Amino acid sequence: MPQSLHFGPFARIFTKICYVLKINNFSAKLPVKVPKMLPILRPPKLDLDELARLQARVAKRVVHKNRFKKLKRIAGCDISFARGGLAYAACAVLDYKSLEVLERKAVRVRMRFPYIPTFLAFRELEGMLKSVEGMDADVYMVGAQGLAHPRRAGLACHLGVTLNKPTLGVAKNRLCGSAEEPKRERGAYSLLKDNGEIIGAVLRTQPSNRPVYVSIGHGLSLKTAIRIALETTRGFRLPEPLRAAHELATRAMKSH
Repeated sequence: MPQSLHFGPFARIFTKICYVLKINNFSAKLPVKVPKMLPILRPPKLDLDELARLQARVAKRVVHKNRFKKLKRIAGCDISFARGGLAYAACAVLDYKSLEVLERKAVRVRMRFPYIPTFLAFRELEGMLKSVEGMDADVYMVGAQGLAHPRRAGLACHLGVTLNKPTLGVAKNRLCGSAEEPKRERGAYSLLKDNGEIIGAVLRTQPSNRPVYVSIGHGLSLKTAIRIALETTRGFRLPEPLRAAHELATRAMKSH
């Protein structure tokens, strides 16, 4: 029996994704502009089976090879949650070589979708889209899963496919699949597999810390995603773009 959700306002998120899946022709080149909403689909009731089918469509759109010509600016994207269904989405753009923060943006958003495991994108994508609008970067790093998702459509995939921008996911925890423990040295990694399919990598960014889970979102190869995650990490477990975005979102949340 399908699991039904009654969230009318959520329909516009569903519409946005469906619209992008229909017209996205890999044409985004300038600073990010979120695709305009069109009233193509506004169902009064949505169920998880329908959303799973949409995730399958997103997964088919994911490009598994590099779709960038240069890598000078990298963005980190994160969301911090407050009470009452409010959250603060943040995007921090860093210089790739120095990891100096060049631009910052944080926006307050209202969560219109409940927390349901493996359906995180339908809860957080709208806020993340608002935070990245106008923030120009060559690659966008998301503090969530990408391809390492049961339906190969984590938040990093949704963001990348929607914007048609290269994205990768760097998560603290494993959502699915299995892998051997990587060696306790910086840069060591093992492949994360699910039913024999390679869906990401378990990467050790610091010898003394637990590894992170890296997967492509869109427009990147796994090899490149691993390299980016490692090259943007300094003395901490998480890459600097995610640390900068998380700090920005947390600071915005505490100041309101």
